[in-house]
Amino acid sequence: MRRSTHRLRGVLRAQGNRALVVAGLVALLPVAVVGERLRRGSARRLLRRGLSILAPLCGVRFEVRGRPPGGRSGAVVVANHSSPMDIPALLWADPDVRFVATSGLFRIPVLAAAMRALGTVPIDRHHHDRAQRQLDRMVDGTDLDAGGDVAVFAEGGIAPTGRRLPFKTGAFSLAIRSGRPVVPAAIHGSDRVLEPGGRLLVRPGVVTVEFLGSVEVAGLTTDDRHALRDRVRDRICDAVDSGPPRTRATCGGIAHTS
Repeated sequence: MRRSTHRLRGVLRAQGNRALVVAGLVALLPVAVVGERLRRGSARRLLRRGLSILAPLCGVRFEVRGRPPGGRSGAVVVANHSSPMDIPALLWADPDVRFVATSGLFRIPVLAAAMRALGTVPIDRHHHDRAQRQLDRMVDGTDLDAGGDVAVFAEGGIAPTGRRLPFKTGAFSLAIRSGRPVVPAAIHGSDRVLEPGGRLLVRPGVVTVEFLGSVEVAGLTTDDRHALRDRVRDRICDAVDSGPPRTRATCGGIAHTS
């Protein structure tokens, strides 16, 4: 009986949190877009301020372990991807970070405008040649000239609960070609707070972003991207596998893709 009551309370809390999150997104995203048009850099400040209000109301706390990359030239932050909650967690942990996101998300008007306000770079993960051309433009154009860190979820999508997807090599090619160090980041607990496909049913909990130290790319060529990927993936998986029991997700037995 007590367990059933506790479960019911959890369901009701998650439903209430969903209403809070929907209301927060409806209010925050347009405000961030307008704010960025009026003053450059306002979007991320407004979103982080909104997070500082919304997260505690939902019973969610963000924690940061290790030192965020920082630095004028920036780094390529590579993180595991277990939940939509990974995005606000990284934005909280590294306030100046910009994201590389699948181009399909840019078909959602309000979300697309907010992502552009944050400097998000679209890439077509489903078409290798097109993605390669977009990567070329990132390296050769102005996308990276603004400095700051660039975050890439190297799995290319959200992994099923308790598992990892293969790491792709695009992030590591980007790091090598741009001369930016790679900073692995292990995100713990996000899929317990918001399950993949959870329809914004946010549960109270702690999401921890653990920065694992930089991996330098000096002297590497794009032929080394697979070895770099494996090294970074192993570091992230070691951190995820050694995390608190309630946040662990196995990384074993996954083949790599190019």
